[in-house]
Amino acid sequence: MELENQKDQAKEETEQKAEQAAENPTEFTAAPPKEEKAPVEKKWFVIQTYSGQEDKVRQAIEQNIDRLQMRDKISKVLVPEEEVIELHGKKRVEKKKKMFPGYVFLEMALDEETWYAIRQTSGVARFIGTKVKPTPVSDREMQRVLKQIGVKEEKLEVAFEKGETVRVISGPFRGHTGTIDEINPDREKLKVLINIFGRDTPVEVNFEHAEKVV
Repeated sequence: MELENQKDQAKEETEQKAEQAAENPTEFTAAPPKEEKAPVEKKWFVIQTYSGQEDKVRQAIEQNIDRLQMRDKISKVLVPEEEVIELHGKKRVEKKKKMFPGYVFLEMALDEETWYAIRQTSGVARFIGTKVKPTPVSDREMQRVLKQIGVKEEKLEVAFEKGETVRVISGPFRGHTGTIDEINPDREKLKVLINIFGRDTPVEVNFEHAEKVV
């Protein structure tokens, strides 16, 4: 009798839970956890195109990005141009000229999927880089390109601090060490105090020509 009572009690509890679940489904159904995508790191790469097909290749890549839903991995396709003035007799004609004929710039996260998608685009000859892997454009070089065409990007992060000791690795003062007195992020230059003939002499050094002394 006791076993049958336990079975009846368990059955009754199960039926009650089922009725409660039917009346209030949100209390008994847990929402599936949302998967958070990790931020994708992107860099600028350069591809070589066949002569005169830069714009055609850019358009084809843009179409493939939308078709393959890869906007999260390939965000910008750029053919840098500059305005020039040509003289035809006495007439001045303004026109746009490719800054890097035969090349297209891509801001993208490089993986097998994006590499294959770009390489299979009609008109693309190759990625610029080694035989094994495309080489990204340095941040400093890309900043100069974007500045020339009037695209505003985030300022280059300054890795130096006033008062730090640095070593000059290029130029006439190569091998000398000194203390940073001023930092000019817009011109990407440092004013370094270097001891010359027993006195501190201010010397202007490019960011890329100085390294921290650890």
